Amino acid sequence: MEDNLFTEFIVLSSKLRKGYRESLGKKDIHWEEVLKSIVTDIPDFFRNIYDNVSGTKRSIQEQELFDFIPGYRLIHILELESENNVLKERTKWDDQIQKVIPFLANYSSDYICYVKMADGKECVVSIMHDSPDVVVMHSNTARFLETICAFYKDGVYYLDDDGYLDYDFDKQGKIGAKLNQNIDYWNE
Repeated sequence: MEDNLFTEFIVLSSKLRKGYRESLGKKDIHWEEVLKSIVTDIPDFFRNIYDNVSGTKRSIQEQELFDFIPGYRLIHILELESENNVLKERTKWDDQIQKVIPFLANYSSDYICYVKMADGKECVVSIMHDSPDVVVMHSNTARFLETICAFYKDGVYYLDDDGYLDYDFDKQGKIGAKLNQNIDYWNE
């Protein structure tokens, strides 16, 4: 299911931004080795992404193709370990959290991460550079992808006058809350 959602995201994003799919590059043949340096068992979510694309390098020349979602890039597989190290250095996890892997980042080193809890539940969280709080955004990775696909379909995401991905704040809040009903992030 997630594989179909990731493919749908790529199609929707590429319709809005010509060249976005190509900017993510082809899969790097060493992507599994990189992830195994972070975790022993690779979550399917990462298989669906990095078995198809490499991601966006921090130093991308075409800045209008930086965003996976507004303000955040899909971390390039060859930069994933260093981004993970930055996150680990500044964040302490409680015993409830078994695994944290960043997959989106911005230039301020804010992250959107995959989290697996000690009880086996998965979720997607936000971790800001200036706050130690781990904020749950989505109850699972499929819901994350469903939500961003809905943002494309319902016109939440659009290109600004300079060709950069932007979003309608109010629409995002309404659609996000509808799709993530029990998540405080969307209901504040």
